[in-house]
Amino acid sequence: MTNYDIFNVEEQDVKLVIVMKTGESPFDYAADIQEQLKNRGFVGAFLIDELLHSGNNDERFIKGFFDGEEFDKGKFVFEQIARSNKIRDFACQYLRSDMDVLNYSCLTERQQKLISHGCMV
Repeated sequence: MTNYDIFNVEEQDVKLVIVMKTGESPFDYAADIQEQLKNRGFVGAFLIDELLHSGNNDERFIKGFFDGEEFDKGKFVFEQIARSNKIRDFACQYLRSDMDVLNYSCLTERQQKLISHGCMV
């Protein structure tokens, strides 16, 4: 089991989403994620959903850029994603499929229940 999964999306200027499945920082996995992106031949903007690390707050989504070899470290920013956005819905539905991951996260019991019932957070 990996601690993240990578999904292709076509949402405005973002081409893929990395959904973290751990409470650890996504930057703990930076070298591995870069290798995965390089193997895919990926170049472009991406989002990291770190809901299980930071919670459902203004620092949930990190936007970055991968140049085909490595992250452009100067381009990491926290991104505000609207509650009605398809990316937020997709990430919650994906996490819903693995309740063990949710149960061992920093999310409140209420947030876990909302996701388990198909609601977006």
